Amino acid sequence: MSRPAIFYAPHADDETLNMGITIAEHVAAGRPTHVVLMTHGRVTGALDAINGVTLSGYWKVMHDPTQEGYSPLTKSDLEQARIREFHHACAQLGVAASNRHIEYLDDPSSPGGETITKAEAKTVIQNYINEFPDADHFTLSYHDIHPDHSAVGQALLELYNEGKINHYVRFIISMATRTDYESKNKPIPGAKDVPTNQDIINKLTNACRCYSAWAPSVGGYAIGYHSVANQFEKLLQNPFHYVHLPNA
Repeated sequence: MSRPAIFYAPHADDETLNMGITIAEHVAAGRPTHVVLMTHGRVTGALDAINGVTLSGYWKVMHDPTQEGYSPLTKSDLEQARIREFHHACAQLGVAASNRHIEYLDDPSSPGGETITKAEAKTVIQNYINEFPDADHFTLSYHDIHPDHSAVGQALLELYNEGKINHYVRFIISMATRTDYESKNKPIPGAKDVPTNQDIINKLTNACRCYSAWAPSVGGYAIGYHSVANQFEKLLQNPFHYVHLPNA
């Protein structure tokens, strides 16, 4: 059997928006593909947008929960809705339910509060190294502009440099970091990973749709799109991302 491939997603939507092409390719190649969601996702500006406190960057108008027929979300509601989006998207990418794992690093009672620390991420990743000693490991780049993304990237890099990983690791440039590099005319680390065929593009498109689905009556709140709709649209218009080696 092929070696496992393990992807560490700091937040729900990172597995699709920032790693979806590579995940779908590994599934299509027949590799046991695992996705680890590192947080429950209770911290996002999408909460205020959905609750009608701030303008929705997705809808371009203010939501009115009363008029639209739903109750404002609590952080617990948000957490459950984000995890549902994650599961639906992973299913579209082809990741088996048994291969989706959820950690809770941004619990307010944890040492890092509601952010991910490198030490916490290292502990989680080490657990998966122990369980899957022959796996390859993927996450977002330690160059990332988002502190949670870079913390997980730094954790994976350190474990690799410490000789804890038997096979290879790869780091993916997030859409936000790619846009930041492009705006500053900075060279982007890594090589492009583009979909190998239309089936991969279809899987990616359908996974993205899971984050745009608005159906409050059944618990669908399009949290991913309320958070970063422009990044999803940019990806779908030109689907690819950059993947780089360790210490790049």
